[in-house]
Amino acid sequence: MNKFDINLNLYRSFYYVAKYGGFTKASKYALISQSSLSSNIKNLENILDVKLFERSITNIKLTNDGKELFEKLNEITNILNGHIQKQEFNIGCIRSIADNYIADAIKLFTEKNKDIKINIYYENNSDLYQMLKKDDLDILVCRYPLFYKFEKYICVEKIKDIENVFACSKDYYNKEVSKMKNKNYTYHLILPNSSEKRRTIEQYLIDNNMNYIVDIEIPNSTLLKNLILNGTAIGYINKKYIEKELANGSLVCLNNFKNIPLDNLTIIYNSNINNDLINDFVKDIKKTIKKTNN
Repeated sequence: MNKFDINLNLYRSFYYVAKYGGFTKASKYALISQSSLSSNIKNLENILDVKLFERSITNIKLTNDGKELFEKLNEITNILNGHIQKQEFNIGCIRSIADNYIADAIKLFTEKNKDIKINIYYENNSDLYQMLKKDDLDILVCRYPLFYKFEKYICVEKIKDIENVFACSKDYYNKEVSKMKNKNYTYHLILPNSSEKRRTIEQYLIDNNMNYIVDIEIPNSTLLKNLILNGTAIGYINKKYIEKELANGSLVCLNNFKNIPLDNLTIIYNSNINNDLINDFVKDIKKTIKKTNN
């Protein structure tokens, strides 16, 4: 391996430890664990074939090679701060938002950043947030509300309300509509298995005194839409995801469910890392999202 053909995060870890004179303080500012910092520095020393720190029980100090590298990195601090573009940009996103909202933003972003590689990760909100905290993601695009507290350095920007509906097939509606007039009617539902979103939905159903049975748990997806279309049950789904089916009459929104809580498309990133790429993508996703109908 070419000694320069390595992850910039190794240099970043070295820079923080050298700047703050130890792993404890460096870990706080670099936002990664002390063990990860130590591992990164050992990897960097192995690749460069030099010793960067003199270590003792009580402290560490830079070797001559370490001082030379630190001085060079000080001259190019903008690289560490993200002003000069990285070679990769990591986006975390839940699948339903990725499917419906971010394609135009990515197209606009890549047209301006032609040499960059984009990695997109699909997980649930909680796992993606942990990846962001570990610096494995540059930005997270997800739904809000989220049911945990954010660290002070995490920036959370809500950028668009997302309307969800309870929908069923036309045939299912015609068969059940007269029964639904009964206050004791029990709705057979397909609900998401995400704990964050599920909590909001179930509280809404309880608050509105609606009797229901959860027949299937599944995230927003093509399968969810197909299960609604084939009349399996009533599905809770992003309205934008079924706009064509609503327009052609194959699916029906149920008016029995009123004032359904809105989701909010939200972007989350580490505000301590002044990264031009993050700022650029934030602008692009705001610009493209404003053009969507829902």
